[in-house]
Amino acid sequence: MLRFHIEWQEAPGVKSGVLARTWGRLVIEAGGHLVTNAIDSRSNSLRGGVYGSLLPLCQWIVENWWFLLNESYRFPAPYAARDLARKPIDRPWVQRHSLLAAREGGALPDLMMFRDDQAVIARWRPDYENAIHPYLRFTGSGEVRMDPAEAEQGLSELVRDVLERLVGFDDPDAKALQDEWAAVLASAQSERELCEWSARLGLDPYNAEELTDELAEVLPKLISRVDASARNDLLDAGDALRLKDDLEWLDRAHSAAKHAGAPTAPEALLKRAKDAKNAHELGYACAQATQRHLFESDERQPVGDMDDVLRRLGWAQYPSQTLDDRPKAHMEAVLERSDEGGSVAVAHNGDATSNRFRLARAAFLRHFGNNPGSRRLITDAHTAEQRASRAFAAELLAPASDIARHIGEQVSPSEIDQLGQRYKVSPFVVFHQIQNHRLGWISA
Repeated sequence: MLRFHIEWQEAPGVKSGVLARTWGRLVIEAGGHLVTNAIDSRSNSLRGGVYGSLLPLCQWIVENWWFLLNESYRFPAPYAARDLARKPIDRPWVQRHSLLAAREGGALPDLMMFRDDQAVIARWRPDYENAIHPYLRFTGSGEVRMDPAEAEQGLSELVRDVLERLVGFDDPDAKALQDEWAAVLASAQSERELCEWSARLGLDPYNAEELTDELAEVLPKLISRVDASARNDLLDAGDALRLKDDLEWLDRAHSAAKHAGAPTAPEALLKRAKDAKNAHELGYACAQATQRHLFESDERQPVGDMDDVLRRLGWAQYPSQTLDDRPKAHMEAVLERSDEGGSVAVAHNGDATSNRFRLARAAFLRHFGNNPGSRRLITDAHTAEQRASRAFAAELLAPASDIARHIGEQVSPSEIDQLGQRYKVSPFVVFHQIQNHRLGWISA
């Protein structure tokens, strides 16, 4: 759960009436963890809350409401917001998702909120030693996955608390906040899906230059052609300008999968790892479970022909199909069903090593993803499931324990190339397996 605990206080030295009216002590809690822990350098003591006006934070939440609950994290690693904000191209995302953008001269922690598959993530990072605030440095670090309804409730309770504080208060900022919140509530009733889809694409649903009238009219028609799981995959990695092309490619992929044949065996019942701490651990554990199923052994070994592997997992007779034209850069393949109920992965006709990796990623989404059996897209998005599918593919095709048997403490680039040929994967896959599993030192 997400909680904003407020103790309203007097602010006799604050000249602005609306800021003084909304002055208080704020404690933020996420999943039972205290986010607002900070060291006060003046007293060298630990504080659990911050003092200031809650109006700027409330305004920021209302302004970015749909983004906080629907737009995914778009970066390959869990960076701190200050690091992301150094790049102008990434700064708008940070301004939509990090509480640092809501400080207005006050002190708030680097807490980011964003969508990840079926959850909303709250992730917070500690301040640097040279934090911008003159005397307060936030020390906490953590990450919590929340049900979207719980995240929405926590945010809305803060907004309601601030608005109740402003009832009857004659101020243009107070009136503007009331009007904006009323617009959000009205949109949630009348056009929630459109606002969610728009925000998931990174578009402000209230900005006519971003969500144009044409797009607002076409988007529901286009999206209605794709079932929910694939729709979310598409929007998380999507580009509004390419959406029509993407959907046309998906239609062709659907047609290509129709005649792939019936399942060749009973579909494998593989259990998703429950105790994985992160996406990479989940992918590795699920790959190892798949290898045990395939080889009936705990000894890790590389898999051979991926079509044969997928048939043994109960996929269609022809489990991989290709199209001559490739989808847009963010979409790599789609997981489909044949007319006879067999699982099929459809990709463009690329090089063999890339196709093996895509098929392995599709296997993860089919057997271990949320809503197994549903239509899914393999994309370059950085949601937990897409990241787990990459880790799964790397470990399935180039098992870390098998790599370790073929290398010493130091590994040269030529050895990495040779291992790539052995496992029929890109050398980058071997490189990252060695790095991520700390198997050895890679020489320049």
